[in-house]
Amino acid sequence: MNLNYRKASIDDIPLLIDLEKKVQGVRTYSGTFKVNEWIEELNIGVVYIIEKDGVPVGDIMFEMKSAEHAYIDKILVVPEFQGQGIARHAMKYVLSEIGNIQRIDLVTHPENIQALSLYESFGFKVESRKENYFGDGEPRLVMFLVRNVE
Repeated sequence: MNLNYRKASIDDIPLLIDLEKKVQGVRTYSGTFKVNEWIEELNIGVVYIIEKDGVPVGDIMFEMKSAEHAYIDKILVVPEFQGQGIARHAMKYVLSEIGNIQRIDLVTHPENIQALSLYESFGFKVESRKENYFGDGEPRLVMFLVRNVE
């Protein structure tokens, strides 16, 4: 699989919004559709545009909360490219970028079985369930991974 990860910039906001619109209306995903929200995301975290053979197929973002704690904010693969191992590859990439961080958190919808399976395969465990987590009326599972850092 020929995947490339390109760090997103302010100039990429229209592309990021376009990617989000491709999954708009999916109950298990809460998208980011406003320019000012993307500016904030780019200021607090690292966003990578995932390209397959030069075509943007998704994005993944993480935020360093502290020297020992990171948060994987989002992972998105547009529907026509799902089921090809892209999300798994992107998770491996971001986990290597995060490095030897002791705790990594993320959230996912409890009915997003594919995402739950992916995260659990990397060792993430469910910590709690929060109702209306993003203000979209949908619950989310807070998941975490604790790594032994020498």
